[in-house]
Amino acid sequence: MANPSSSSSHPITEEREEVMVSEKGHTFIKTHFLKPIATSSVAVAELPRQRLSVSSSPSELLKRLSSAKSLSGFWVAERRFVSWVGKMEALHEPTWRKAGIFEAIKASTYNITKNPSLLLSVSQKWCPETNSFVFPWGEATVTLEDVMVLLGFSVLGSPVSDSVHSSEMEDAVEKLEEAWEEKKAGHGMVREEPWTSRFFGRGDLEHEAFLVLWLSLYVFPERTRRSISKCLVPIAVRLARGERIALAPAVLAGIYKDLGLISGRCDGKLNLKSLLKLVQVWTWERFKDLRPKPRDIPKGEPRIAQWDSLQQRHKNVRLRFDEFEWRPYTKPLKNWDPLRVYVEEAKWVTVDNSLGDEFASFARCVRVSQLVGDGFVESYYPNRVAMQFGLGQDLPGLVTRHGDFTEKEAWDDYNKPLDGLKLYMPSRLASGSVTARYRDWWVKSVCKKKETLNASNRFDDVDDDDDVDASPKVLPLSQVVQNLEEGFPATCTRSSMRRLPKKDKKGELVNSWKMSNYQSVQMKRAHEDEEEEEDNMTIAKIIRSRKKYSDADKAGGGAFESLGKRRRKFQVMDSDDDSGSCQKLASVKIEEMNEVYDDTASNIQQKTRQICDDEVNETGDTPGKRSMIADEAKKAECWLHEAREKKRCNEKRREDILEKLKLRNLSIKEKELKLEARIMEVEKTLGKIRESNTRGNKIKIEASA
Repeated sequence: MANPSSSSSHPITEEREEVMVSEKGHTFIKTHFLKPIATSSVAVAELPRQRLSVSSSPSELLKRLSSAKSLSGFWVAERRFVSWVGKMEALHEPTWRKAGIFEAIKASTYNITKNPSLLLSVSQKWCPETNSFVFPWGEATVTLEDVMVLLGFSVLGSPVSDSVHSSEMEDAVEKLEEAWEEKKAGHGMVREEPWTSRFFGRGDLEHEAFLVLWLSLYVFPERTRRSISKCLVPIAVRLARGERIALAPAVLAGIYKDLGLISGRCDGKLNLKSLLKLVQVWTWERFKDLRPKPRDIPKGEPRIAQWDSLQQRHKNVRLRFDEFEWRPYTKPLKNWDPLRVYVEEAKWVTVDNSLGDEFASFARCVRVSQLVGDGFVESYYPNRVAMQFGLGQDLPGLVTRHGDFTEKEAWDDYNKPLDGLKLYMPSRLASGSVTARYRDWWVKSVCKKKETLNASNRFDDVDDDDDVDASPKVLPLSQVVQNLEEGFPATCTRSSMRRLPKKDKKGELVNSWKMSNYQSVQMKRAHEDEEEEEDNMTIAKIIRSRKKYSDADKAGGGAFESLGKRRRKFQVMDSDDDSGSCQKLASVKIEEMNEVYDDTASNIQQKTRQICDDEVNETGDTPGKRSMIADEAKKAECWLHEAREKKRCNEKRREDILEKLKLRNLSIKEKELKLEARIMEVEKTLGKIRESNTRGNKIKIEASA
């Protein structure tokens, strides 16, 4: 294996020995990472924040996304267009392959049924600062790899904004623009039908006109109507001559921009013009519990064909974004083979012409760069999601933001030469893992933000973990068992000083450290006030206060009981023997709160007795008063005893439920094994029958001969 350090060019991957954390535990191993990498937690890029906005509620956004005029990136390929594709493919397939649009045009003929609820749910986790989704277990995003594999667009080639290069191409552009002006209606638009009728099967410019239609509807669609964009004519003419154009970065930049608009929840109309169908297909590819059952891919067709015209399962069930599949494209499917870059054994390669375009394309996919859209620039950070490429995840380093780039500078940054670049190709079976310091940084950052994000639930129109549908979530048995094993906290009183998070002038939350300081100060003052009030309370007030607490506890349960029933805001991948994860930190917090509860109850009991003694001394030590005080104190002790008994009963009930569910789970698994054994026996019997029939047919043929 070649050493990357020997190359004169700087590799975009770094190789070193590091303590890695995976499901199997901690391992000190040689691992490969994507640059830039932070050398310490001080230089690391901030953990993405999920901004809160109350300008538009999820229900309003869902209504906008569901309207027929929105999400032009889901436009259906009609029969006439599919027929035109078949005709043009027979004539121009070599040209399409040379231009890198063959797979993209084929992918455009398959329809993705729009699911606004799913799109809104995943878009709520989008962070525009890092262009990534922020899930409880880490970051993930739509990458150039997804655009290349699912939509078929090229990451290599000249920029979209280039002009035509010859007089012949200029003449073709002029003729097409004249035809566009002729067909333009009173509203200044050219609709799909008159354009198709004008060029279908007619004239020398049929190929160029077809590509103009394809670009206008299925690459850079208009927002409201299926119309032809005049500005796309030069691009179509260049593609018709076999010029390779990097459409993938422009498409991805538009998707990033629209995700930012949705997550920002701005008032007014949403001007969404990108291929957001990729986000929906990306979600189906990565989260197996959220996707419909895929179809078989027809032979020779693109991967997206498996999702053609499928309806979403469980439309009215709130979504859980867990069990993420990091590398779905490395696994072969029926009639679809993975790309050559997904090698069986890891190796270093030098990018040059002898390797082919696939390896150069992979290099573009894993390199931090800028994406040029139509009049805007978006940043591309694959180093934040290195596990999607089979590499190790370390602290993501700081990079220059896209606001500091012009479009030309951004394209020059994206199009840096790759010749001679040393590129590490992980095995297609590599799953990737995170460094110990990354895991610690993530856990600390998540825990620091947890109170702020929990407080965000006080807004009625914000729900970070769930879909906008408020119907109850139906979980599989295994998930129920897992949730129960995580433990339900003991009953405890809810803090009376729980506050809404502060807002800045823009309506966003303050930094998490400010929120934690604010809450700690308020809680300290609350405890001091409560202690002062308790010292001045009479016995009757104390008893009434405890009775009120007892009645409230019986009616609705404690704060931590309801908290235990909610889904956790954050989960972090951790080893079995590690106590640093958010899950274990949460358990420790619950135990501490239980101890605080017991200590508080004990202190109240002691203060009750002290107050009783003080009042007896002030009013006179008479047998009647002493008896009355003793009776009231016994009642208070009885209520405390009942509370502790209720706590023990809840714990016992929880253990019984766990045991029953475990037994039921074992029974189900046993039935599954028996069923599999029966299926194997049936298949074996069928095999014998086929073999017998084959032997009988062979004998008959020989006899007849």
